[in-house]
Formats: sequence, C-alpha cells, structure tokens
Amino acid sequence: MPKLNFDIDEATLLKAYKISSLTPNQWEEVDHEFEDSVAGSLLSPTTGNESEGDPLGLGNEVRGIAHLQNSIEARSEALRILVEDNFDRFVAVKASTDALHAEMKEGILAPPTEYASKPLRDQLKQAAQKANQVFLPVLENASKAQKLRTTLGVFERSKFFFNLPSFIIESIEAGRYEVAMRDYKKGKYLLENRPGQLLPIGTLKDGAATQAAEQQQKRVLDKVWNSVERAMNEMRNVLVSQLQDSTRTVEEQEKTLEILLELQSTDEPVWTYFDSHHKHIIDEMNKAYSTAMTSIEGNLKKSEAEFSDPAAATTSLAEQLQTSILQLEAKQPDSIIAKSPGEPTWQAVLELVKNVSEIMLASLPSFWKISRSFIEGRFKKSSSSQSRRSPTQCRTMALDIVKLYISLISQFFNLSDVAIMASGSGSSNTPPALVPKASHSLSTAHYLLKILAELQDTVNEVNVMEISNEVTSLLKSLLESARWRFEDILISNWLRDAAIFYHVESWAPSITIPHSTHYLGQVELFQRHLTTCAFRLAGGVESSSGLGNRPSKQNPIPQVFITKITRAFLDALYAILDGLVLLASDESPVVTGKLPPIDKSLQKSTLLEVLDVRDSNTRILVVVSNFGHMANTFIPSMLTQLESAFGVSLLEDRQTLNTVIKELDKTLFEGYVNPKAKTVKSILRNGILDPEMDWYDTPQPTAIRPYMYETLMYLVGLHAQVCEAAESLLPRTLNVLAEGLASEALQSFRQVRRFGMGGMLRATLEIEFMHQTLGRYVTTQAAETLSELYNKISQAYARRPGDESLQTSLDGVKKILAETRRATGVEFLCFRQTKTGSTNRGQTTGSRPRDKDRRCQRVRGPSMYLGDTSTIAVLPD
Repeated sequence: MPKLNFDIDEATLLKAYKISSLTPNQWEEVDHEFEDSVAGSLLSPTTGNESEGDPLGLGNEVRGIAHLQNSIEARSEALRILVEDNFDRFVAVKASTDALHAEMKEGILAPPTEYASKPLRDQLKQAAQKANQVFLPVLENASKAQKLRTTLGVFERSKFFFNLPSFIIESIEAGRYEVAMRDYKKGKYLLENRPGQLLPIGTLKDGAATQAAEQQQKRVLDKVWNSVERAMNEMRNVLVSQLQDSTRTVEEQEKTLEILLELQSTDEPVWTYFDSHHKHIIDEMNKAYSTAMTSIEGNLKKSEAEFSDPAAATTSLAEQLQTSILQLEAKQPDSIIAKSPGEPTWQAVLELVKNVSEIMLASLPSFWKISRSFIEGRFKKSSSSQSRRSPTQCRTMALDIVKLYISLISQFFNLSDVAIMASGSGSSNTPPALVPKASHSLSTAHYLLKILAELQDTVNEVNVMEISNEVTSLLKSLLESARWRFEDILISNWLRDAAIFYHVESWAPSITIPHSTHYLGQVELFQRHLTTCAFRLAGGVESSSGLGNRPSKQNPIPQVFITKITRAFLDALYAILDGLVLLASDESPVVTGKLPPIDKSLQKSTLLEVLDVRDSNTRILVVVSNFGHMANTFIPSMLTQLESAFGVSLLEDRQTLNTVIKELDKTLFEGYVNPKAKTVKSILRNGILDPEMDWYDTPQPTAIRPYMYETLMYLVGLHAQVCEAAESLLPRTLNVLAEGLASEALQSFRQVRRFGMGGMLRATLEIEFMHQTLGRYVTTQAAETLSELYNKISQAYARRPGDESLQTSLDGVKKILAETRRATGVEFLCFRQTKTGSTNRGQTTGSRPRDKDRRCQRVRGPSMYLGDTSTIAVLPD
C-alpha cells in the first residue's frame, strides 16, 4: 500500500475554505477561481492611458479573451505534462487506493457498520446526549439569567409598582393605613397615566406585534393591579371591622372613616358605623339589664327566704335600726351605716343602673360626635353622590338609645309621669317589685341617693351633648319620675321603721337632758337624717356621685315634694309617739323579751342597771317624762328645723301634735296615778270612816292615828318611785295625789254627821298634819278643798257642856302637831321644800341629781320601819 501524503498546501487550504488569509479577521468568502475569470480580469485595475485610448473599453475585453485562451492552453499543457511525469505514481496511488478501499470495505467500511458511519453516529449521539446533559442546563440557566436580567431591568424601572401589593400588605399589618392609601393612589395614577413607564414595550414596526405587546403589557399590569385591589379589599375589610369596634376612640374612628370614604364613592362606611354602633349599644344595654335583673332576683329571693316570717323580719329590722342609729350617732361612714341583709340586693340594683349608664355613656358621646360631624357635612362625598338615608337619621338613632335607657330604668322602678304617680291610682302607683324589703330605711336612703346620683350624672353628661330638645325633655321627666318614686320607696320604709322604732329604746339615760332617755335624741336623729335624705332625693341638694368634698348647691324643690315629705315626717312622728305609748304597756320589748341585743362597743350604760324597767310603773313614769320632753323640746325643735328647711308653716300641724301628745301624756299619766290615788284614798277613807271610830264621843287626841302615817308613808313610797324614775314628774304626781286626798277627805268627813270636841280636834289634827306635811305639793285647788273641809268640820261640831276649854285643847293639839312633825321630820323629809329645789329648779347642775338620789335613798330607808304601827306608840303623848 503506498504511503499517504498528508502535507498541507497553503493554496489548497485557501481555496478550499474560500479565505484570503490563513488568519482572517472577519467572516469572508473569496472565490479564487473568479479572480482568474473574465470578470476578475474586467475588474482588475487598469491604467489611465488604456482607458483614454479605448473610451468604450473594448481593448480590455480582447486582451482578456486572449489571455484566457492562453491560460487554458497552458493549464492543459501543464496537466498533460503532469500526467506524463507522474503516471507511474498515479497507477501506484490507484492500486494503493483500490487495495485500501477493498480493505476498508471488508473492515471499517463493512456494510453492517453502514460503512463506518454507524459507530461514529452512535458516538456522536452519545456525545450529543452528554453534551445536552452537561451544557443544556448551563444554556438554560444562561437563558434564564438573560431573561431575569431583562426582567430586572424592567423591574428596576417599575420597582414601586410591582412591589405595591407587598408594600400595601406590610402597611396594613403595621397599621399604617394612611401610607397604604398614599401608595395606592400613587400606583393608580401610574397605572392610568403612565403604563409605558411601568412596562416599556419598545418601538415595533409591525402593528400586530405592537398590539400583541400592548395586550401583554396590559395583562401583566392588570395582574399586578388585581393583587393591589385584593390587598386594598383586605384593608377595607380591616377598616370596616375596626369601624364596628366600640372600644376605639373618636379620633381613630374619624381617621378610619376618612380613609374608607377615599376608597369608596358613597356614604356607606358612615352608615356602617352608625348601624353597627347603634345595634351594639342597644344590645349591650339590654344584655346588661338582663344580667343585672338575674342577679337582683337571686339576691332578693335569698334575703326574702331568710325573713319569710313577719316576726323574724320585724326582729331583724329592729336590730338593724338599733345598730344603724348607734353608728349614725358615732358618725361612722354611710357605707357602714347602710349595712343590712338587703344590701346585696341594693348593690345589685345600683350595679344595674351603673352598668346600663356606663354602657350608654361609653359609646353615645363618640356616636353623637361623629353623627353631628356627619350632619354638618364632614363625612359626605361630593354632592353628586346621592344617599337614600337622611343624615337626620343619626339624631333618631341617638334618641332611640336614650329612650331605651329611660325605658329600662322606668321598667325596673315602675316609673310614670309624676302627675299620674301622684294621683295614687292605677298600676303606676305600685312600688317596684324587686326593691329589697329586708333593709332598714337608712340603708334604703343611702342607696337611693347613690342611684339618683348615678342617674343625675348620666343625665348631665347626655344633656351636655345637646342631642335634641326632645332628649332633654325626656331626661328631665325621667329624673322627676325617679325622684318621686324614690320618695315613695323611702317614705314607705321610713313609716315602716317608725312604727317599730320603739325597739331602739334601750332605756339608756340621756347625758344632756335629766329624767329622760337617750331614745329621744335617737328619734330626733332618725327623723332629721331621713328628712335630709328625702330633701336630697327631691332635688333640694344636687345629687352627684362626683361631688366629693365640694360644697353642695341647694335648690328649690317643687311644692308637691314639700307636701309629701312634711306629711311623711308627721306620719312618722305619730308612729313614733304610738311606739312610746307601747313602750309603757305590757307589749314593751323589755317585757316580752324581744329587746334587741345591745352593741357594747357603741352603747353606754342603761337604766336597766339602775331601774327595773320591767316594772310597768317605772316604764310609765319614764315614758311620761319622755313625752314631756318631746312636747317641750324635741318636737318644737324638729318642726322649726323642718319649717326653715322647706320654707313652710306648720302651725296647724304643730297644734295638732301638741293636742295628741297631751292626750297621750294624760292617758299614760292617769294610767299610772289613778291606781295609786285609788289606793291612797282608800287608806285615807278607811281611816276616817273606821267603824270603831266615834267622832262624837272620841276623847281629845294625844297622837295621830296610824292610818294617816300609812297614807303618808304610801306617798313616801310613791315619792321614792317617781324620784328614782322621773323626778321631773314628782310635783305633778304629788299635786294630783294631794288634790285627790283633799277631795277624798272632804267626801269622807261629809259622811260624819257630827263631831264632838275630841272628834273635831282629832280630825283637825290629822288633816292639818297631812296638810303641813304635803304643804309643798298642796295646790290651790287642794287648799280650797281643805279649807272647805275645815269649814265642814267646824259646822258639824256639836258643842256639849264641858267644852269651854276649847282654846286650851287647841293649844294642846298644836303641841302634838309640832312634836309629831319634829318626830317624823326625817321620815317625811322628802316632802319638804329645799333651797336647791326651790331656787334652782330649772338648772341641771352636776351635783343636784346625786343629791336628790341621796335624799330619796334616805327617805326610802325609814319608810319601811315607820310602816309598822307598833312604832307609833313611842311617839310622845
């Protein structure tokens, strides 16, 4: 096989690859054969002379043809010479080539291998696959990177617009709604006015391509803007939910409304606020009322179950009254005085009013402020946007809220117009069913004042809003009705407690007024406190929970309230007077054992430690003494204060009270003194009309008979009893008894037809002894009766022979009288008038009561000894 020649010929390479140089600088295709052609010859450079000699250029063509023929002949000759010179080589190459071809056909170029193309093709396929695996991702990434670079370039120019959805969402999450709204407006402006700036499409000559690019641009921008709208819809929903939140401030709600109104072209956000808040306030007020009613009913059932028995309820109220009065005297806080079994119910009632009021006042001011701004045109869109709802509907909504408040309060307290409730007819005069009954009047007054103060504060705050004249009128009517109903509730409890106020009597002596109990001061304190509370409920003193220590302003109150309170005061006073009478009877708590337990920490010593007030005589004396102080001091003082406070005259009621007190006093006093008078007159009468006594034949007296001592000693016992219980009643008691004894002596001696000298002298001695002993208590009427008695004895004296020594006998009687008076001076010392008693009767010194008690004790000792008739025999003849 001949050796192959693989030497590279430069000319061959240049011709094969149609290049002019082996190191080309640019892409080129050179046709080397064309340069030797006729055209190459025509284009070859020519001299100027030739062109000048042959203006048509025909000479060049002739020369070219000749040159071409010469070249062809030269080539043919060269080829012939080449073949001749290299024929052997040619044959050798041909043989080698044929041998190589045959060998290749049998080997590498065998038909099964598709002439060696199949393995190559397989290798190329594998190489292509490997190349695809290696380079295709790289190429794809490069393509993507190129696209991203292109897209990034667009985004860099329109970064704000394409990031607008995320910007808005971030602003919403951060609560920067104004920023979100600002970005939204900016994006909307760019979308509507500069879409080409957001997504450039370039300049295309083809109209269809331009239209397609514009549609593509629109789709991209619409997709981004849809995301923006979704974000804004989310923000709109968030703002609407915030608009319905009642805990937000007015300023926050106004900003929210302004943003929503910028998003929408109608007034719908404003009405969304009004409707949601109106419904929220109504629902919350009804819910609070229902919850409070459940609590009130539960507390009321519990307290009523504990005091279902009337007797137990009365006992409980008596204990409450005594404790509260003592606390009131100790000037303890009202919250302590108001403690009672019914207090949880009152607190629940107060919570009802407070909760309903707070719910209304928590939202109504904001609601009305925005409503007023809307009515004034602040939250309205342009005039071209028409709304189906009138702005005045906001005022109606506010009025509905106030009406519901009035309705709930009126429903609980059963309120109506004052004129209707004052008429006392119909169901409107029925007291509220859920007001606690197991509560004393001081507790009731305390909580009624707190409830009224809460109502007053609420009404004041609503009136400041100036919603409408109708609201002001309705609230004014509510306050008047509440005041009237509260007066009814207080007066009902006041009169109830006044009827059982006698249970408060602990028989403690008064430290300021002698011969009276502390009970009188408690009565005055009770009446004054409740009258003051009634005065405040009627509006005499402005009720406000926020007054604190500020001075209270006193206001005039309507005449109907003045009449109502004064009538209640007088009715309560009459009930207390009836209780005083009951204290003297056998139904007194101290007798029945129903005396409330005394709080030792508040109550001082009582008369129970000194006197036996279980004795009816002692109780009557104490009560009669109290009646005297009531009539002379306490009632005039209380009526004067009442007249001054209300600016009325109670002259007629004062006279009626005095008449009633006098009648009650007379009845009680006679109940005490009449049995005593009957007993002592019986002793006197039995002594005068003794069957063994012959007033005509009796000898001259040498001593006073025992019946007179017994009569006077009985009076000594009464003196001690009265002095011990109520010394101020001593003159009155002994005056009545002295008048009764004088009258009884006259009646008895009238039954004696005649007197002898001894009888006349004895009767004169005994009556004169009684007269002189009781001289301090002998009234003008008694003196006249005794004078008539002396005349009767003188007229009935029947002179007999031997009675000429009358003057001597009278002197002897005087001596006996004087000696007896001296002998019984200690025993009847209590009847003598002392300087302290005569000159300082109206004074209350610190030593006088002790001196009187000491004197009463001295008399009380010997009186029992002188009651024995055997001691009378030792008296001198």
